[in-house]
Amino acid sequence: MNSTTKDRTLLSRYFSEIRDYPLLTKEQEQDLARNVKQGCKDSLNELIESNLSFVVKVASEYRNLGLPFEDLLNEGNLGLIEAAQRYDDAKGTKFITYAIWWIRKSILKSLSEHSSLVRVPTYQMKKVREIRDTENILRRSLGRKATREEISTSLERSVAKIDQVLQFSLREMSLDDKVGKDRETPISDYLVDDTSHSPEESLIRREANNLVEEAMHHLTQQEKIVLYHRFGMSGGPQLTLKEIGEMMSISRERVRQIECQAKTRLRKLFARTRLVRSPSRRPLPVRSIGRSPHVTH
Repeated sequence: MNSTTKDRTLLSRYFSEIRDYPLLTKEQEQDLARNVKQGCKDSLNELIESNLSFVVKVASEYRNLGLPFEDLLNEGNLGLIEAAQRYDDAKGTKFITYAIWWIRKSILKSLSEHSSLVRVPTYQMKKVREIRDTENILRRSLGRKATREEISTSLERSVAKIDQVLQFSLREMSLDDKVGKDRETPISDYLVDDTSHSPEESLIRREANNLVEEAMHHLTQQEKIVLYHRFGMSGGPQLTLKEIGEMMSISRERVRQIECQAKTRLRKLFARTRLVRSPSRRPLPVRSIGRSPHVTH
């Protein structure tokens, strides 16, 4: 049995085990939390085990960001343990509402420390494949390459949506390299909005997309994480500067600096490449940035 097959077997076994743990009511959680404060290890384990399935859900949001899913689960479980040890039932907050911040913080910390690769989120790649499959079907039926408008009609989506999804079909990208004259230039992943279908606008859009793709090759992991949560990429919630700072163990001001610096660098990059933008058009975020778990009791 090779290592990949072994890992999958271990994961399947783990998923099977955690499905057997019953979910708790808010009152049960609070009772366990009070026992935890008194040093009861069994109550701590029960509180943790009943929420392991939720860690799987949260960890899934961070797939394809450079760490194996098993590692994401491990880190999320560590955050869950931390939350269970700190949970204060007197505040009346449901445990998982409190724990999610510790789970995300633990995962993000590990991504910042160990990850150097970013891949397109799985759910986005499914959308890309759907468009490509439709394009191939239309090519066979029409005897020629289908236009974006024809693909749009077939999928019942706007041309702008089709273009946006196709921008996510970026290859695996290293985040350690830097660009710019000082070799320290980070670039935010913003692009020009798609509202016109004239040849001139199409040319500008293609140039902008090429620029964004090049920029994504050189975005640092820290910048990617900030943008990921600021704009709710991969379907996640949009977070405030303070919330991101708490999860990354940096100040709110530092998060703001990372975001602002990326935007400033992008504007300079656009200027250097003489990319003309209409003042009436606003930038939109590009929404791509995506061993076996064991809890120590």
